Amino acid sequence: MTMNELKSILVTGGAGYIGSILTHKLVELGYNVRIIDSLIYGKDGISDLISKNSVELIEKDIRDEKTLNDAVKEIDCVIHLAAIVGDPLCKKIPIAAKQINEDATKKLVTISKEHGVKRFIFASTCSNYGSASNTVDENSPIQSLSLYSATKVNSENFILNAKNSSFEPCILRFATAHGLSPRMRFDLLLQEFLRDAILDKKIRIYGPNFWRPLAHVDDISNACIAVIKSPSDIISGEIYNVGHTRENYTKKMLAEIIQEFVPSTKIEIIESKKDLRTYKVSFDKIKNNLKFISKKLFEIVFLAFSPKSKRVV
Repeated sequence: MTMNELKSILVTGGAGYIGSILTHKLVELGYNVRIIDSLIYGKDGISDLISKNSVELIEKDIRDEKTLNDAVKEIDCVIHLAAIVGDPLCKKIPIAAKQINEDATKKLVTISKEHGVKRFIFASTCSNYGSASNTVDENSPIQSLSLYSATKVNSENFILNAKNSSFEPCILRFATAHGLSPRMRFDLLLQEFLRDAILDKKIRIYGPNFWRPLAHVDDISNACIAVIKSPSDIISGEIYNVGHTRENYTKKMLAEIIQEFVPSTKIEIIESKKDLRTYKVSFDKIKNNLKFISKKLFEIVFLAFSPKSKRVV
């Protein structure tokens, strides 16, 4: 299958943090874009697209089966972003988290196949690697340490098992997202640190030496587009980590970089046993197979605004 065969794209969660960036890019590239989103966080991120009739918006909950049947009609490719994201929120609403992240995902896969959807791109997470002492890649064992991760792992398995000659699933395990978006989030690690530094003059770090990979929301969106454009033999049934190998940081390293930008910030270290996730991730596969390289590296972008920094990047 070539990129020319994928013209109509359904983006679930298309008004969200990643979705609002991605949908703008898809429209600019000339794709026919349909969005399904419950708009619990509003539609500011795509209001310009709506006002210009550049996208078709279905303001519905993805747990509704009739809605899914309507949403996938005449769609070539589904990019499934909609989810209850992150362990803290999943813990607060565990029933809804499983319904949305796992049950609705499986239902969407089945319905997509029935309607002849050719390619299915699933937004997953590098947190599936759990706690790893060595650098992990797509062949490394997965270890669900949270409800959020468990719903993603279960969905991944179902999606990959749905592969056949006419249905091409691809899993994208995103690094921890950061960067500006029309639908901004401040509950992500880097944004949370920066917010606390500016407002509280203090960053509290739980598990200072735990590793996290980062990926800019713009690069994440571009990775989705790279999967749309790539040939079947390197997409169907494949898993790709999305990020840059250089963008692995401990929490303490991130806090110290922010401290250079906001010098009045104090760093408070709290040894925590609540969140044992630590994973340093290789992103060589997406670079080698799809020729995809993240461009908006955190340290380069961030320190460009910190002229006093002596750090070499």
